[in-house]
Amino acid sequence: MKNSIRFSLIYVGVLAALFAVYFTAQVFENEMSEQLKRDLRETAHLVEAAYGKMDSSDGPVACLSDFASEDLRITLVDKDGKVIYESDAEAAKMENHRNRPEILEAFNKGSGENLRYSVTLNAKVFYVAERLSDGNVLRLSRRLASLHESVSKTTPYLIALLAAIVVVSILIAFGLSRVFVRPVQKLAENLGQPELMDDEGIYKEIAPLVKTIRKQNRELQLTIEQLSEEKKKTAQMRDEFTANASHELKTPLTSISGYAELIENDMAKPEDVKLFAGKIHKEANRLLSIANDIMTLSKLDAPGESAIDLNETVDLWPLASGCIEELSLNASKKNIQVSLEGDAAAQVQGNYKLLFEMLYNLVDNAIRYTEPGGTVKVLVQEKSLTVKDSGIGIPEENQPRIFERFYRVDKSRSKATGGTGLGLAIVKHIAEVHHAEISLQSAIGVGTKITVTFC
Repeated sequence: MKNSIRFSLIYVGVLAALFAVYFTAQVFENEMSEQLKRDLRETAHLVEAAYGKMDSSDGPVACLSDFASEDLRITLVDKDGKVIYESDAEAAKMENHRNRPEILEAFNKGSGENLRYSVTLNAKVFYVAERLSDGNVLRLSRRLASLHESVSKTTPYLIALLAAIVVVSILIAFGLSRVFVRPVQKLAENLGQPELMDDEGIYKEIAPLVKTIRKQNRELQLTIEQLSEEKKKTAQMRDEFTANASHELKTPLTSISGYAELIENDMAKPEDVKLFAGKIHKEANRLLSIANDIMTLSKLDAPGESAIDLNETVDLWPLASGCIEELSLNASKKNIQVSLEGDAAAQVQGNYKLLFEMLYNLVDNAIRYTEPGGTVKVLVQEKSLTVKDSGIGIPEENQPRIFERFYRVDKSRSKATGGTGLGLAIVKHIAEVHHAEISLQSAIGVGTKITVTFC
């Protein structure tokens, strides 16, 4: 961390120095350029004044050579663009200058300026042109090379300034990094012992960080404890599920094995063979139901892997009507009246197949645990499904656990009803997949009411 701070400070110092030197050079060069233009305009006015005072006997260009120098080029052009005088070349050999931008502007407006590359001088040149009283145009120019030479003279000083700033930046970076890092090092040394971390010697700016670390340490310890408890609970639930599943599978398998052995060893009377075969068939169907329910729960435990589509628009009334129709035979065998009430236009977003299975399990469970002659009502409302029965009811102490896998309130009665012990567990998982909530109301001898409310 210390090295990072050092290098960061050095980088900032060097970049600041580079920008400072660069912009200083730019400002200096621009100022020099403007100064060159001002000087050239003033010189043009002086030459123009001297030109106007010359006698005609002296010739139009008699004094121009007195003003010309190595840095100052003077050109005189007549009305037709012919070069009358040129200080840096032979006027007779020069081409017509009528179309030069600064000269054309001078003819039209009285004066003109231009900055461009000169083929004659083989350099970048600034031009100033003035239209004279006799109609000729006087043009003065100066190479920018002279400007660059002036700027280049300051370069060593700028480099020295840059080097000084870099050295100072490095020294400051080393000093500040030690000062900055000292409190942070103290914080890092006590990171695993939040009770040892105090605000003494800590920057006010990082005091909130210390408080946050303390809080996060406490939360981390609490999370570790909770995860440990969850791990124990999960292991216990897994062991219970394994034991319950083994028991539920062992019972029908024992029956199937026993009856099959009697038939195989000719110990069954001919008139009992059909009875035994029926019992084997019934227990086999029970095994198949348990296997199917376990597979359903396995898929619901990992919905991401089974790619469950929850974006279907499901009409709840037809869904409930279909469940009741499929279970009508089971209801009629026990003389139980199953009715459908509520909002026929109710809809939810979800998976039709899973919602059908959820409601099917709720209605099937209600029929199983309702005495013959009882009633089961299915209520469809906007964003909710309710199944209410006049059955035996669930003791209050057992209600928190009825949605657990293979949990049975009355094991002997549950065996007689033929349930797998997984129906309500499937209901719970399907509700969770749809982000729905389940509420339960039940009383012994009165009945049970289960409502699934969708978000």
